[in-house]
Amino acid sequence: MSEKIKILAAENKFLKLISGGEELVLDETKRTTVWVYEMGEKDATFAQMFGSLSNDLNKLCLTYAHIKNFVKKYRNWLRIDGYGTFFLFKVGDKFFVVSVSINSAGLVVRVHRFESSAWWSGGGRRRLVVPQLT
Repeated sequence: MSEKIKILAAENKFLKLISGGEELVLDETKRTTVWVYEMGEKDATFAQMFGSLSNDLNKLCLTYAHIKNFVKKYRNWLRIDGYGTFFLFKVGDKFFVVSVSINSAGLVVRVHRFESSAWWSGGGRRRLVVPQLT
């Protein structure tokens, strides 16, 4: 990890990089390395969480195939107990967030509009999966 990325990760007020020492590679369609972040104690909207990582949301998007591949290949990185792991994706010119969680009934997948004004509790330690930023 570059020194610049380490500094940015340390300064993020919403998210903490938790996969920094591990290479998580998705190989469906286009080979992509991803990072996993976890929310801290501060509540945040999708715009605040993803925006704290990059001003260019396009750089944070994954494809449907990537999301499906991550869930199959790295299930142990998904948040459990009903709390979601978030993935940003784009359809046309609109951004959406897929929330994948595991609870006693199994895998739960929901899709949210990115511009939703909903606040997500930091106490739930929800996770975000994004392409590795260089």
